[in-house]
Amino acid sequence: MRRKHIAAIMITSALLAGCGNSGVKPANSLANTTPMQSTPSSAEVPTGEKTAAGTSQTAETSADGISGTADTGTSATAGGTVTIDLGNASEGSPATISDPEDLSFLTEFIYDAGSKKEYTVTETITTKASSFDQMEEYDEAHAILLNLNGSGLDITTGAAVSNEAKENYISEAIVMEGNKICITKSGTYILRGSLSGGQICFRGSTDDKVQLVLDGVDLSCTSGAPICFESGDKALITLAQGSVNHVSDGIDSQEKGCIFSKIDLTINGSGSLEVTGVRNNGISCKDDLKILNGTISVQSEKNALKGNDSVVILGGTITLSSKDDGIQSDKKEDPEKGFVYLDGGTIDIKADDDGVQAVTALVVREGTTVNIRCYDKKFNCDNYVEVPDSLK
Repeated sequence: MRRKHIAAIMITSALLAGCGNSGVKPANSLANTTPMQSTPSSAEVPTGEKTAAGTSQTAETSADGISGTADTGTSATAGGTVTIDLGNASEGSPATISDPEDLSFLTEFIYDAGSKKEYTVTETITTKASSFDQMEEYDEAHAILLNLNGSGLDITTGAAVSNEAKENYISEAIVMEGNKICITKSGTYILRGSLSGGQICFRGSTDDKVQLVLDGVDLSCTSGAPICFESGDKALITLAQGSVNHVSDGIDSQEKGCIFSKIDLTINGSGSLEVTGVRNNGISCKDDLKILNGTISVQSEKNALKGNDSVVILGGTITLSSKDDGIQSDKKEDPEKGFVYLDGGTIDIKADDDGVQAVTALVVREGTTVNIRCYDKKFNCDNYVEVPDSLK
């Protein structure tokens, strides 16, 4: 992957309120959405004390239950650090510059448009790995970086545009909603660091795609999915090379999975990902769930991997431990959905129910290593089943 030096402008938010028993209003109501906006310059700020290190302000809001201090105590470069005061941010559209620069390249992705691969599941069912699915490269100069610091974040863009344009682009792309950090624009977002008691959420329009790069993160939330994709076209999680990433939820979570997506979700990359689903599924997707590579470990209270429409694994080293099925796809209404297709990689499954369960088709291609220990059936599908004899 390509990484370039960043002439950074940093935006520091107020501390995220924890999700658990912190008294935070549930972050599932769009009525509480608060766009991120820049505060006035230090000369115009009525509160806060200016020091040699910078300006410090206290941000409070009862509507979202957020309180904390946003501190700009870092050295400024080319316009300095901008403090976001969530307590004074107004609802509605964020401020925009009068003559905005063209920032369209921030939504461009690095992939080979001709690299789509198609796979035959049955005579009537096919699946594919699109160019977007296979995209592992990213350029930090064309990305937004979310540097997590335990209970808050610094947001930086490496775009080679003016500071004002950067600030306004970020104010449109990132929205704070209770304990959620909501991404609202297409593009590549790189996550680093730890976050306890918060959620990273993508909420895009119908045509929006997002690449979420996990580059050494530890995310936990007791009352929701630490990573969720609520709307958009497609979502891609890329595990950065050499990175180790941990994601866990809690007993109070109301989501369907520790990582939960309402849109097509693909996982790729050469890093590692450890998922602990305490309440429900480990990785759950209402549409198509694909894994292309990576080292992935999932422990879950219910299904380890669930894709309502399909689960497709084309590579990687995957270890699953579940109290329900190891892998499940259960959509019954569409004869071309509800299938599981395994074509590559090494998959180890320990399940208290079925190892792999599907509705319309269950196909395992030669060359795929699957080791299953389960209390019910290794491969369970009432319709089309194609599994090498060596795995039965």
